[in-house]
Amino acid sequence: VYRGKRKDGMEKRESIGGPAVTRCYATDTEGVTLVEWLDQVADADGRTETVADKGIVASRMTASLFRHLETKGIRTAFLEEISARELSFRAVHRYSFDLVVRNFSAGSFAERTGVAEGKALSRPTAELRNRNDGGQRYFLNGYDALALELVKEEDLRKMTQLAFRINEILISYFAERRVDLIDLSLAFGKNKEEVVLTGALSPDNMRLWDRDTHERLDADRFRRNLGNVREAYLEIYKRLGIGSLKPEELLGE
Repeated sequence: VYRGKRKDGMEKRESIGGPAVTRCYATDTEGVTLVEWLDQVADADGRTETVADKGIVASRMTASLFRHLETKGIRTAFLEEISARELSFRAVHRYSFDLVVRNFSAGSFAERTGVAEGKALSRPTAELRNRNDGGQRYFLNGYDALALELVKEEDLRKMTQLAFRINEILISYFAERRVDLIDLSLAFGKNKEEVVLTGALSPDNMRLWDRDTHERLDADRFRRNLGNVREAYLEIYKRLGIGSLKPEELLGE
């Protein structure tokens, strides 16, 4: 566990977990959590692989997209970039499930419906994904979430409205960069009485296809053993125009 004051004055304390691609830490600043993005990609079975610079791409992309959403009136838990791989967030009560918004048939949706992958849906659809004790994600609907007392009905309504609005904003954002937003998985938390977006927005939890070639520019390149994972992440990073990966330009250097 890292302890001691950093250049920004924040003290990173004990690890409080996180998925395979990130690590979350408590800090000495009340109500603030630090998230570090790792150079790891992972699949649903827990298989991982190291991909150079991937943590920088995912961290900076998350910060950039959260800022963009905030300019459109979306409330988030994001605070600031601490380094090239670290972001700070307001500590919120994070819901145990994610909300997946789909614009095209892909992944498990294609498997369970039989609709060909890549087919555009007539309108976006949403589903909830929870995690069991083994970390495996499973589908549940809103009635399930309410019956299991995972969320209050009013908060679920707000969350769903926010998810569709976020999806609408990001569809336009990526379209300007010749990328189709196939689907995305969103995490929400409760900050007092307010439902806010938290988590990440990167190729780890979004399916992003080149609009012209339909080339996959996301973590499916690892999940499906397609190769060129790093190249796909760097291509999205380049199209977003966030900046260089040169060491002298990294925030934490």
